[in-house]
Amino acid sequence: MDTDSPSAMYSIKAVSQATGLSIETLRAWERRYQIVQPTRDDNGRRAYRPQDVIRLRKLREATERGHPISRLARLGEGDIERLLGQSAAGRGGLSPLQNVAAQILEAAEDYRAAACDRLLATTLALLPLPQVVQEIISPLMREVGERWHRGELSIGQERLVSMSLRKQLSSVLDTYGRIASGPVVVFATPSGERHELGILMGALLAAARNARCHYLGPDLPVEDLATYAIRARAQVVVLSVLMQEEAVSQLASLAQHLPETTEIWAGGAALERAGCAALPPRLRLLADLAEFDREIAALAAR
Repeated sequence: MDTDSPSAMYSIKAVSQATGLSIETLRAWERRYQIVQPTRDDNGRRAYRPQDVIRLRKLREATERGHPISRLARLGEGDIERLLGQSAAGRGGLSPLQNVAAQILEAAEDYRAAACDRLLATTLALLPLPQVVQEIISPLMREVGERWHRGELSIGQERLVSMSLRKQLSSVLDTYGRIASGPVVVFATPSGERHELGILMGALLAAARNARCHYLGPDLPVEDLATYAIRARAQVVVLSVLMQEEAVSQLASLAQHLPETTEIWAGGAALERAGCAALPPRLRLLADLAEFDREIAALAAR
């Protein structure tokens, strides 16, 4: 997403949702401290720039750490960054992207679902999708899984993060889908495979490359998947198989049902464990999201 585009403007309601500040607070800060100066449309409604949203987000974080807004209002961006950087040093010197993931984990530990939603919505609105997927969401999900296995997160906390991710990513995918004009790509997991966040992240990367993404979700019989892909005239069908080794045999059936012109791409730990010899010859096994992103970029450029 090009946040420098003149068309990238946000309503006060969207800014409230993205920053966690109430509409009343936004108006009061503008009136008392001139913290940001939104423009007005022909009907007099406020329109905020992406940099306004970023500044307001930083100011909210600073006030939550005990700094009064009356003092913060007089500070420049560098001073605010230094204040927040002092807190980041307390987190072990995390990078800004790592800090986002750390805040999401903290919100999950406190069962603050709305905070998880807000952090993800802001990040998705202000950073390029490939960067969010590969540098924030993918490492975040690995960390959530590891903490759950160590007993440091409950099932409820893990589900809170997963549900928030599913909701926010699906919303962004729907938005991109309305304007996509590139290759048709179908995404799903086969029967028995219920882990869907990996395939959803792949769909987002494809959407960022202008692909027309058909996201069918998890646990789909391959015969139904093939029928859908044929009717949608898909150029590529993408699958993720993390846990279900039994699903490997379904890929051979999928290859038989799909026309030769439809490519099959897949990834996941279960396929890596099975090895290339057990997979249909026409299936392209992708090692990770970075490789998938390169392949989808090449597809979009054909």
